[in-house]
Amino acid sequence: MIRMFTLLGLVVAGPAVLHAQAQHDLVARAVQVMGGEAALRGLRSVSAEYHVATFGLGQSETPESPPRAGVAFGRVVTDLQANRRTRSQELRPVAGAPSRNRRVTAGGIGMLEIPAAPSMNPDAPGTVVAVERQMRREPERLLVTALDNPAALSALPARAFRGEQHDGVRFALGPDTVNLYFDRYSGLLTVMETIADDPILGDRRTAAMYTRWQNAGPVRFARQIDVTANGQPIEHWIFTNVTADAPITDSAFAIPDSVARRAQRSSSFAPSPVNVTMVELAPGLWRAEGSTHHSLVVEQPDHVVVVEAPQSTARMSAVLDTLRSRFPAKRVGLVVNTHHHWDHAGGLRPVIGAGIPIVTHARNAAFIRQIAAAPRTVQPDEQSRRRRPPEIRTMDDSVVIGEGASQVVVYNIPSAHVEGIVAAYVPSARVLFAADVLNPAPVLSQPGSAELVAFARARGLAPARYAGAHGAVLDWTAVERAAAGAR
Repeated sequence: MIRMFTLLGLVVAGPAVLHAQAQHDLVARAVQVMGGEAALRGLRSVSAEYHVATFGLGQSETPESPPRAGVAFGRVVTDLQANRRTRSQELRPVAGAPSRNRRVTAGGIGMLEIPAAPSMNPDAPGTVVAVERQMRREPERLLVTALDNPAALSALPARAFRGEQHDGVRFALGPDTVNLYFDRYSGLLTVMETIADDPILGDRRTAAMYTRWQNAGPVRFARQIDVTANGQPIEHWIFTNVTADAPITDSAFAIPDSVARRAQRSSSFAPSPVNVTMVELAPGLWRAEGSTHHSLVVEQPDHVVVVEAPQSTARMSAVLDTLRSRFPAKRVGLVVNTHHHWDHAGGLRPVIGAGIPIVTHARNAAFIRQIAAAPRTVQPDEQSRRRRPPEIRTMDDSVVIGEGASQVVVYNIPSAHVEGIVAAYVPSARVLFAADVLNPAPVLSQPGSAELVAFARARGLAPARYAGAHGAVLDWTAVERAAAGAR
C-alpha cells in the first residue's frame, strides 16, 4: 500500500527536499494545528509549572559513564507582550541539600535571587542574552516570526526522528537560526536543532524534541521537551500545568533599583577577553591563572610542562601564547590532563593541533582521541586542517617528569569526584596541584580535604601549599585542619 500525505494541498511523500512554497506551508501548517495564526499572535502570556531532570554532560564518573542527573521543579511566567520572564524553582541534586532561586529577566537586564542566602545579584549580560533567546525560540513565538520572514526559510533534507521521516526547514535569522523538523502526520513541530562549536564535541548539535502536545486555552503547547547534544541527553522537561493569558502583575517582574543600578544590559554583551596571569609560586614554578580555571606551569631545562588544559580552545591558546612569549627559547614539551571532565579537558584540542604530547590516566586515552577526531566545521581549527593523531602517554599509578629542582611527579589520586583523576606534585617547592578534589572556599570541604590528606600520607608527600585548578593557593595546614573537621 502506498501512502501519500497532503500538506495544505501539497503532496510531500516524494521529494526529500521541498520547494520554497512548501517551506512556508510547513510552518503555516504547524501554526494552524497549534491554534492558528490569530491565536498565536494574540497570546499575551504563558505560565507553566514544570519538573525537569538535567544531566551533567561532561561531568560523568568515567568518559563512557551516564551523565550525572539532578532534578528541579518550579514555575515560569513569560510576558510575551513586554518580553520579560520570571522563573522560581527548587533544585534537588543527587547529593547535597535542596536549594531555591528566582530569576527575573526584564527590560534588557536580569537578576538572580537566592532566598536562603539571602542575596539578589544582577545577571551577567550573557545570561540575559541567553534567556531572551530562549523566549524568542519558544515555538509559539518562533513559528510566527518565521511566517513573517519567509526569505529566511530554506529547505533541508528530510530526516528520521523516532523512526519516522520528518520534513525540514532552516530558519536563518541571526542568533535565532535553527533547523526545524515537522511531523508528517500531525504537522506539529517535532525537533528544533541548533549547531554550534564545542571544545569537546566539535560541531555540537543541540536538538529539542517536542511531544505530548495539549491545549491550554486557544493554543497547543508541548508538555514534554527532551534536549540532547549529539544524541546525549541534557534535559528532560515535563510541564504539569500550562496556562495561556493568565493575569500577571508588574511586581512579579520587578528588579529592585539597588540591583538594576549594577546590572549590565544584554545589548552590552560581548565575549569576555581571555586573560592569563602568571603567578609565581617558587623559582621556575607558576600558576597560569584565569577567571575560574588555572594551570600549573613548570620550567624544565629544555622545555616547559603544563598541568591542565581547561575550558576551551580560546583559553588554552591564550596559555600557550603566554608561554611562548615568556619562554621564547623553550617549547611546551608536555601537557598533563588531570581528568576527563569537560571544563578541565576543553583546552586539549589546540594542544593536539600543536603536536604537544599529553600525559593522562589510561582511562582517558580513548576520550582524548575522540576530541582529536571530532568534526569541526562551524569553527575550523588547526586540528581540522592537519588531523594529527594525538600523542598520548598514559599512566596508571604514577609517572615522573624531569629531575632535580624542576621535577614533577604525577600520581593517580583516589577520589569520589571522578575515576581516572591525577594530581601533580613538585617536590622541590612542596606544591601539590589537583583539580576539583578540593576547591578552596571560605569553608573548606571536609571530604575533599580528607581525600587530599589521605593521598599525601599514603604517598609519603609533605606539601607546604595546595595550588589547585580553582580558587586561592592554600597553606597545607588549612587543608589538614579541614580534613580533621576543624574550622
